[in-house]
Amino acid sequence: MQHVPDTALDHHDRTEFQIERMILFSDAVFAIAITLLIIEIKVPELHEKSNHAAFTALLWLIPKFVGFFIGFFVIATYWAAHHRIFRFVQRYDDGLIWLNVFFLLSIVLMPFTSAYYGEYPMLRVPFVLYCASVIGTGLLQMLMQRTLANPKRNYVYPEALSHPDLDLGRPLIPTAVFALGIVLTLLLPHSFISRTVFILIFPFMMLYGKRYKRLKSEYDARQPAAVAH
Repeated sequence: MQHVPDTALDHHDRTEFQIERMILFSDAVFAIAITLLIIEIKVPELHEKSNHAAFTALLWLIPKFVGFFIGFFVIATYWAAHHRIFRFVQRYDDGLIWLNVFFLLSIVLMPFTSAYYGEYPMLRVPFVLYCASVIGTGLLQMLMQRTLANPKRNYVYPEALSHPDLDLGRPLIPTAVFALGIVLTLLLPHSFISRTVFILIFPFMMLYGKRYKRLKSEYDARQPAAVAH
């Protein structure tokens, strides 16, 4: 008779628990990174305690708050993307763990690059650094989605491989827009146009919404009909 090893792992499959740990760790990193954004904005010190001085001090903080709001929504967008794709994960290995770690590394860098840009909004170096930071995160997001959608990896459920949430079009949009920002600031160093390029994300995402609906309809049509009980 064939001997079957009697180990704890044979009786208790902890894969689901370990995946949950990876997701919870990722959520914690996102939460800390998004909190650090506001910590970088210090309450102004008033040399003259008057309403005029207080209002003037707030005006000087506007560039920092612009950087904060941009950084907040960028990180929130990547958290939402991480949430969408990891709900499909059924298996993990060291490769997926480290890919997720490097992705989180790019998220942790954002509070610094965002604060640097907010402190010196009219200088090219901080702006390019921040754009490069977001581009790096976008590329890692695309790599992660492509890896999860690889059927040879068996990371996600087979029926989820063609789900539109794993489509590369969505993370490509902010990546391309921030890359355009770098190009514009290098070609037009004395123009403010590059600093407003972020608003292009919204119309492009609205256009992508039409593609997403089409892909979702095609995906739903391929799914077997639910069995009536």
